[in-house]
Amino acid sequence: MALKMSPVSRNLHAKVTMLGLELEDMLALAMGCAIAMLIGEFLFPDRYMFFLPMNWFLMLMVLMLGVPGLMLFKYGKPRRYLFDLVVYYAQPRSYCAFARDTKLTTSFIKRA
Repeated sequence: MALKMSPVSRNLHAKVTMLGLELEDMLALAMGCAIAMLIGEFLFPDRYMFFLPMNWFLMLMVLMLGVPGLMLFKYGKPRRYLFDLVVYYAQPRSYCAFARDTKLTTSFIKRA
C-alpha cells in the first residue's frame, strides 16, 4: 500500500501580508473607515464631494491615506508592531519602586 502524499508549502514562517499590511493593520483601517462613514452620515447627511456622498468620500480618503501612511509608519518595524503599540499604550503604567520620591519632604515615621 503506497503512502499518499500531497504538496506542502515549505515557507510556513512567511509573513501573510497584502499591500505590505498585516491583518491587524487591515482591521485598524476597517475600523477607521467605519468611523469615517458614521461621521459622514451623521454630520454631513446632505453634502456631496465630487459627486459622491460625504460618508463615502470620507471613507475613501481614510482608505487612500491610511494604506500608504501605515506602510510608511511600519517600514523597518517588526511584525505585529501596531498591535504591540496599542497594547503598550492600553496597559497601565508600572513605575519603579526603588526610585526616590522627589515630592515627599517629611518622613512618615516619627523618631522618638
